[in-house]
Amino acid sequence: MKALSAAAVLVVALGGLTACGSGGTPAASPSTAPATAQAAGADLADGAAVAVPTPRAEPIALTAGTAKVAGADAAVVRFKDRVVYRFEADENRPPKVNCAGDCLVIWPPLLTDGTPVKLAGVDPALVGSVRRADGFTQVTLDGWPLYLFKQDESPADTKGEGVGGNWSVVRPDGKPVVRK
Repeated sequence: MKALSAAAVLVVALGGLTACGSGGTPAASPSTAPATAQAAGADLADGAAVAVPTPRAEPIALTAGTAKVAGADAAVVRFKDRVVYRFEADENRPPKVNCAGDCLVIWPPLLTDGTPVKLAGVDPALVGSVRRADGFTQVTLDGWPLYLFKQDESPADTKGEGVGGNWSVVRPDGKPVVRK
């Protein structure tokens, strides 16, 4: 039973990766996650829904650092020693979040609890926030909402760069490391 549930979660997670990595369309809402898993061939035991994790707001500290992105050393923004990303299908003028539902399983947003963002090597004039449709407040850089990539496991990882043509590692000026 646990193996079946784990498989269902994996299918939904991979569906979320695809849903928010292509075409710029928002991912399915949490209420459609089981249908997404079933469409991908998963058999959900007992018809149980796979829930999108509840986001957690916390104090945020952004630091400038370096990472190898697309084979070259680059200046990047980090949160808890992990590289930070932006979703090219989001909007920055004014800021608007388009990654929602199961997209958030793969791309956890940087949510603030209202505590001022601590910065090291990042221009404070570029840091802001946007109120999301779910009521949470997400940190922005140059207007772009910020995310982590769940599959990045070490400080050297930049596995989310270019996923679906929509995800970019962020420089300290808010621009993508790799020009689109």
